[in-house]
Amino acid sequence: MYTNRIENIINQIGINECSSSADSLNLNSPIGEVNVAKLKLAIDSPEAVEYKDVARKFIRDNPALFPREHYMGFDWAGQREHVLKQAKSIATNGVVRFADVSKNPTRIVNVIEIFSLYSNNVSTKLGVHYSLFGGTVQYLGTARHQKYMADADRLDILGSFSMTEIGHGSNVRGLETTATYDKQTKEFVINSPTPSSQKFWIGGAGLHGHFTTVFARLINDGKDHGIHAFVVPIRDRATHKVFDGITIKDCGHKMGLNGVDNGQLRFEHVRIPRENLLNKYSDVTEDGVYSSKLSTPIKNFAATMAPFILGRVLIVKGASGASKTCLSIAIRYSFVRKQFGPSLDNEQVLMTLSSQKRRLMVPLANTVIYDIYLHKIIQQLASGKPPASIHAHASGIKAIFSWDAVAAMQTCREACGGQGYRTANLISEFKADCDIICTYEGDNTVLMQQVAKYVLGLKSSDAPLKPFTLDGPAQQLYNLNNLLALFEAREALLASQVKAMIKNSKEKDAYYAFNAIIPFAVKLGHAHMQKEILSELIQFNNKQAVNPIPHLTLLYTLGKIEEDLGYLVSNGLLSPKLAQQLPTIILDLCDQVSKVSKQILESFDIPQNCLPIENLVEDLY
Repeated sequence: MYTNRIENIINQIGINECSSSADSLNLNSPIGEVNVAKLKLAIDSPEAVEYKDVARKFIRDNPALFPREHYMGFDWAGQREHVLKQAKSIATNGVVRFADVSKNPTRIVNVIEIFSLYSNNVSTKLGVHYSLFGGTVQYLGTARHQKYMADADRLDILGSFSMTEIGHGSNVRGLETTATYDKQTKEFVINSPTPSSQKFWIGGAGLHGHFTTVFARLINDGKDHGIHAFVVPIRDRATHKVFDGITIKDCGHKMGLNGVDNGQLRFEHVRIPRENLLNKYSDVTEDGVYSSKLSTPIKNFAATMAPFILGRVLIVKGASGASKTCLSIAIRYSFVRKQFGPSLDNEQVLMTLSSQKRRLMVPLANTVIYDIYLHKIIQQLASGKPPASIHAHASGIKAIFSWDAVAAMQTCREACGGQGYRTANLISEFKADCDIICTYEGDNTVLMQQVAKYVLGLKSSDAPLKPFTLDGPAQQLYNLNNLLALFEAREALLASQVKAMIKNSKEKDAYYAFNAIIPFAVKLGHAHMQKEILSELIQFNNKQAVNPIPHLTLLYTLGKIEEDLGYLVSNGLLSPKLAQQLPTIILDLCDQVSKVSKQILESFDIPQNCLPIENLVEDLY
């Protein structure tokens, strides 16, 4: 039935009527007419548009719950309570479900994006509970853990995710918290053996959480079996009192996301039932026999990290929503704010300035292109049988989108001048709230190393290098397939160079040899992700050439080439002649995109109570 609804939507909008190949798309010509309904469906995706529209309607229909001034009327404590109220209202109205994490990830990730149009506080509160707590229980648990589902669905209980410690973040295998099995009482004893083993930055645990999934070293008969996950009650549901043996402190005021209650947790020999071990892959019998379905501790650890894939997609969708709102604020303002002109009595709007077009249209293109690429990752997750590449690609898109999103928000702030600095105009709020996305759920630099290691492990990375140089007339830069060939050649060359650096390193140990070339590995990660994104967008445009997505694809791609001109030209992959023409072509594309940018913003379908007043100053008069 759901598939039929998707087909009906596509047929009604007629999204496929412009089919053409990437070769035949004439990108060296003006952008044609933009059909906002088709563009909205293409960006939302047919699989997700209904879920997104339900969330949009919920925001529009509840202006008291989602006021235009966001959280400015609240003190710190009041902001946290209002975010909790928002999250509970969303849950009790069924906008998202606890079971969506495993049964319908398409809904949860896209609903999170829509609430991120309003604020990353509420989307983060939902994401921690549903994806991180819910993800560990559903992906790593079994039937005996289903008892949490109903109450968690309604937010009658709130969950959190206790992985990060004061002493360990990205290095999860180095966590110090222990879970020692006591076969006399048939319980696990959760303990923080050192000051650095205290859990820290645990979202939702500071004030409101009732349960947390603790990642700890499973110790049985004196043997350390590595990191496993356990459900640990931390507060009484009725009295809200913290249980004995657990100390919870608030992490304090933060740069942003102060509507989310982050906590510091210390466990002092806290006993939990044996059944609280999330035992999909490993278990301990009553009489203390450990078993695992996986052959090695490394494989068991890898399986334990499964919830991170969805978590990283959720973070990227949060970045997407925030970017769309900030870009909408800055672009709308640029069409009404006047500044300078040919004479004092003929001031022009900011969007007539080539500098304003250049600074805002590239991040607008990036946001749309990343969003469309995410359709592929979400479809792979929803299939239930994602490919082996999904971990690397979910990590990669999380890193590059969040880096670009944070940079875009700074650009939007500057593009609005002093008005962008006012809290009432919201960009500063989004900017502060989103800065953390570059380091939580995986530090971006570490994630890009994972992407690089994935590339280095591919058989294709051992293939002989083929000579390649993109040269000729400027028309070469308008052909997406030519640009894909450039990206493929760059990735192959970088992979070859990185392998050679490791092989020829003076360091004999593999860890130190890789450690010595991390900046080059990160560059390889960028190159791989940019190639993957362009490849996917070419396929997307071949199936449904919806204006102005082909031109946005070109602008995104040329922007990334411009960022890496030094490497491309110095390694002979791009001719100096074409490199010299690139900035002018980008500027022309920015001019074209600016003329349809209002339609692009309209396709985002952002509820008005997510946005400040268009001119950003009307409240001052």
